[in-house]
Amino acid sequence: MFDKNGYAEEAHRHNKAMENLTAEREKYLEEVTDRRNRIAQLREKLIDANRDIKSTNQLLELARRINELTRKAMPRKPQLSNHYKPSSEMEEYMTIFGLVAGGAMGGLAYLIL
Repeated sequence: MFDKNGYAEEAHRHNKAMENLTAEREKYLEEVTDRRNRIAQLREKLIDANRDIKSTNQLLELARRINELTRKAMPRKPQLSNHYKPSSEMEEYMTIFGLVAGGAMGGLAYLIL
C-alpha cells in the first residue's frame, strides 16, 4: 500500500507515462499514415509512368512504320504501255494522226491569234 504522497506520486508518474504513450502513438500513426500516402503516391506515379512508357512505345512504333513506308519507293502507276505494244502499222497511223492533228491545231491557233 502506498501512503498518501506515494499514491499521488505514482499516479502522477502513470499519468505522465500515459501522456507520453498517447503522444508517441499519435506520432506513430502520423508517420504510418504519411508513409502509406507516400507509397500510394509513388505507386500512382509508377502506373502513370508505365502508361507513358506504353504510349511512347506505341508512338515510336507508329513513327517507325511511317518511316518504313516513306522510305520505300512508290509503286509504279500501271500504264497501258506496260501491257500493250502496238503493232508497227498502228504506230505509223498514230504518228501520222499526231502530225495532222498537231498541224490542224497549230493552224487554228495561228488564225485565232
